[in-house]
Amino acid sequence: MRVGPFIPPVAWMGVIFWLSTPSFGVEETGGWILPFLKALFPWATLPQLEFLHWLGRKTAHVLEYALLAWLWHRAFSRGGGAARPLTSFALTAGYAIVDELHQGWTGSRGGSALDVMLDAGGGAGALLLAGWGWRRAAARLTGAFLWFAAAGGTLLLLLYLGVGAPVRWLVVSVPLSWLALWAWRRRRRPER
Repeated sequence: MRVGPFIPPVAWMGVIFWLSTPSFGVEETGGWILPFLKALFPWATLPQLEFLHWLGRKTAHVLEYALLAWLWHRAFSRGGGAARPLTSFALTAGYAIVDELHQGWTGSRGGSALDVMLDAGGGAGALLLAGWGWRRAAARLTGAFLWFAAAGGTLLLLLYLGVGAPVRWLVVSVPLSWLALWAWRRRRRPER
């Protein structure tokens, strides 16, 4: 097995380790990201800008670990062996745990189980894309999201109706979700 293909994932792990230092904590990144967001969205309130900052940080978790999983997948594929998605996922998820422990040891940052789940989810998503291909993965994810929206929205609507809470947007979004799911499934059926 060649060593060269394994250099990129190990180097990317070093970048992730560096991003886990106190220099990239929420207070430090907020010092330059919040003014940037305020310039982009001058009408936004401080809580809205802080939410966008939080969302950006969580999206970064997903993307950096998606890249790590893809790099591991690529390394095993090019390193002289077969692609090993489970090994790639295990290395990615394991490093997510190590990364959060590292953040907890810095003193100014804390480790988070939610971040480990986001990291592992990003890695799993990248490996699904690598294994299934873009079209098949997009089709499966679309179906999963439509089922989640339709079934989850229905459960939420029933819960709201059961406790007498106002249903507002659910009255429109739940039927639209079911309609979108029906249309998507109908379109995917092979023609006879």
